[in-house]
This record gives sequence, structure tokens and C-alpha cells, in this order.
Amino acid sequence: MTKNIVYHGVVRLPFDRIIKIIKKKSTRVDASFDTERSSYLRNRSERQLEQSRKIIELYHPKKNVAYFYRYTNDNLIELIPKNFWRKYNIEKQNCRVQILHHPPGTVSIPHIDRYDSMISTSKNKNKKNKRTKRLWISLTKPRMGQALFVGNEVAYNLKQGTVLSFNKNILHSGCNVGFQDRYVLTVTGFSS
Repeated sequence: MTKNIVYHGVVRLPFDRIIKIIKKKSTRVDASFDTERSSYLRNRSERQLEQSRKIIELYHPKKNVAYFYRYTNDNLIELIPKNFWRKYNIEKQNCRVQILHHPPGTVSIPHIDRYDSMISTSKNKNKKNKRTKRLWISLTKPRMGQALFVGNEVAYNLKQGTVLSFNKNILHSGCNVGFQDRYVLTVTGFSS
């Protein structure tokens, strides 16, 4: 059995300051139903496209559970310590840092990632020649009902600041079937 989820330890971040940034006027909010995101149908193999369409169809009647928030703010990157970029081998100047907010009773539908938003906005001229990677970091303390599923594995009851990565081509989803808000930080960028 292969290991789908890779644990990279725990990072110390200013968690409260990061979460508070979502209330700033300079923060951009993308609040949408997962079933209506066109990125789930872009840049996919025929098999992946067929799978994505089936999942969207399954969740569409229940689309209210697939509604959650994505926050970006240029100041987020400055809240991450300098040693983070070297330790995790990511170019700071060409990355996308985003907060995912799942209120209670919401999910991200099963999907594969293509990092379309980050790559399309990158200033890197040689972006196609670089390897893209994403780190997933828990911003909240362990809470009931908050999990990440990758293939047949689950990341649950994670310490605040736990850093994970996984193969973007493996079907994955997240959920908050608890009773407190769930916040996750994703850092997507190119290997340095």
C-alpha cells in the first residue's frame, strides 16, 4: 500500500493574525459552490474529466454542502516566517497563499488539483519548466468532524500547524462535519 499523505511536521505561524486577515478590506473572497467551479473541468485527461463530471452531478442537488470560502491577500505571504521557504523548498516570489474556510456542514467535493489559479497568475516566465507543489497547513486546533481525504487515506485530528502534501493527481476532498469553523492555509508554488 502506498502512502498518499506525506506529513512534513508542524510549523509555528501567527495563526490568529492569519485568520483575522480574512476580515480586511484588501482580502479577496471567492465564495462559490464547488459544483460550479469551471476549474474542475479544465486541463484533465478523459478519465479525469469523466470522473469530475460524475462527481459534480452527484453533488449538484446538494450544492449547499459544497459551499465554502477561499481568501487571498498579498499580506498573507509576509506572515509566513522566512525559514519556511527554505525548509519547504518553495519560491516565495512566485507562490499563491490562500485560506480555505469550511463552515460547519460543508465539504470540498472529491477532485484533483491542477493549480490553475496559481500558474495563470505567476510572474515566472519559465513556469512550465518548474515543478509545482502545494503544502496544506491546518490553521485550527484538532476539532471534531474536520478531515482531509486523499485516496483511501484520511488526515484527521491534526495538530494546529501540521504541514501535509499529497499527489495532486489523487482524488481528494475535505470536510467539516463538526460544529466549529475549519481553516486551512494552502501554499502553492514552484520548487526553488
